[in-house]
Amino acid sequence: MAVTPIAESWPPPQAAGWAGSGGPDVPARAPRRFRGVPAVCVAVLLLALVGATIVVGGPAAPATGAGAWLPADGHRVRFAEPGNPDIKFSEWSQPTGLSLLQSALAAYPYWLTITDLDAVSTQYARLHTVQAGPDGTGTGLSDSLWTLGADGARAAIEADVTTVDGASVLDVSVLVPGRLDLPSDVAAGDSWVSDGTAQTWDATTSAFVASPYRATYRATTPADPGLATRGCLDVAMEQQTGDKTRTLSRTWCPGDGIVSLTDSTGTWAPTTAGPPVQMDAADPFDWSTADSLGFTPRTINHADVPGSLSLSPVSPPGLLNGGAVFAEQVLPDVHGVSTTEDMPQAVWAVRPGGKLTASATLGGVTMVATTNRQLVAYNNEGRWLWEAQLSDLVVVPPVRFGERVVVVALDGSVTALDPKSGAVAWRTDLGAELRNTPVVAGDRLLVANQAGALACIDANGRTVWVQDVGVPRSMAASSGPDPVVVYGENGSVVLRAYSLADGHQVWRQRVYQTPRDLISLDSALVLRDDSAVLGIDWSTGAVMWRWAGQRTAAGIGGGQRALLLGDTDFVLLAADGQPVRTWPHDLVDVTSHTTYLVAAGKTVLAYSDSGLEIGVVP
Repeated sequence: MAVTPIAESWPPPQAAGWAGSGGPDVPARAPRRFRGVPAVCVAVLLLALVGATIVVGGPAAPATGAGAWLPADGHRVRFAEPGNPDIKFSEWSQPTGLSLLQSALAAYPYWLTITDLDAVSTQYARLHTVQAGPDGTGTGLSDSLWTLGADGARAAIEADVTTVDGASVLDVSVLVPGRLDLPSDVAAGDSWVSDGTAQTWDATTSAFVASPYRATYRATTPADPGLATRGCLDVAMEQQTGDKTRTLSRTWCPGDGIVSLTDSTGTWAPTTAGPPVQMDAADPFDWSTADSLGFTPRTINHADVPGSLSLSPVSPPGLLNGGAVFAEQVLPDVHGVSTTEDMPQAVWAVRPGGKLTASATLGGVTMVATTNRQLVAYNNEGRWLWEAQLSDLVVVPPVRFGERVVVVALDGSVTALDPKSGAVAWRTDLGAELRNTPVVAGDRLLVANQAGALACIDANGRTVWVQDVGVPRSMAASSGPDPVVVYGENGSVVLRAYSLADGHQVWRQRVYQTPRDLISLDSALVLRDDSAVLGIDWSTGAVMWRWAGQRTAAGIGGGQRALLLGDTDFVLLAADGQPVRTWPHDLVDVTSHTTYLVAAGKTVLAYSDSGLEIGVVP
């Protein structure tokens, strides 16, 4: 499954510059230059935004005035319209300027060039909506960005993309000054007028066209007694822009934002309905083809390069065909990124809410755990699918276990969820913190807690056996008729192997290397320490070979191949420890930086704080 926006034809020919975080006037390829703003100024702005975000965090919406009407980051709601088979999936956020700069929000960079507001200190509210048909196929998207000030919430950008006869049709306006949609002291019976200039994207000339706009508003008490009791307001707008008239009615409720709306397509109200969730079959990397990989560098995390994404994943990135998904540490955003070009670009961005603590992309579905103790699922278009409440924080990626997705939490719980709905299938408790990613071995799940217990769990959540093994560092399971799980204890250079069938100890071996990674190959267990790599015999624990060609920062593998991220090269080792092939890389100081190495389908991705490398099998 590819990482895509709403339709495969996106970006449409008339808006080819919309790839990534730019607007219609922004070239899709590096170097990206913003009309009216020299590239150096964009770089300075990016640095300022990064610094402000890291040091003081993003400005939060006030709890008074217009801010009191807004929901929290990551508030999600579905809308349906009678007689219309489509569903709108909406997500609220209160992003920072840096989030918006690389969020794929149409025209935000252009808005920066014409507004008098400061990008860093301005408070924002965003409503991002993806529309889908009965089969889950995306049919459109919309974005509304408001700025929050003393006088209220002002609409700064409105963007709509709809699919008509297989083609994407865009309607984008940048409003300066922002249109006053919700005054700070708004009350039932109020009426007001807001006017200014609307910059509307013209596909025929590939430019913004300026026209004066005038919007008139009236706020009334909703007819629904339940909404009236909650203090909600119906806000009706009529806007005249040139010779075009637009009418829009929204029901705003304190703390919930927009709870219903009437526009040119009908009246939309909250619903729990939605199209079925599709989770693809697993698409593992074929390690027999690893010899033919070709690696290409990609530019990220270069604040001095305009258009360079700033990415700091909290977990190994998820791989999709032609792209990757990054759940961020510094900013609580999830980015769907196209990796096919030298300068990766964000195709979509979402905001699950809270801080992000772990993520995984499984079968085309990205699941993100947050400090709100939620697991939120998204598809490859960035459309949210479901959200599940968790019993505690989750700090390691979810794993696929048969037909379920399993998450392990700091309270010791192991929870299996239905990937189509997020519903709990079963739950068991191991009694102590779970901080290590579980290992799936056929129809068994191996989970180790911080109290030193290793549990083997079956597909129904029943504990098959438990062994006292010490605080975990790493583990791996063999294949074959009598599989074993090899366990590396934290702070120890001793490996122990246990029978997967009943948990009895098979062997114990002192290896004199820290088992930072244990990589399961068919005929050998590969142990990676920073300074050396060992080949271990599955049946006895004996060290069969040692490779120390260069220091390494990460390792993965399968079949008869192990791939290492070394100081200067990718190194592919055979199961007998012989180097098969090396590829030089452009990543800097990998052994002293955060690194990830992941593989799926025909792609390998290496992440470092200094850049990306994408490996592809022809």
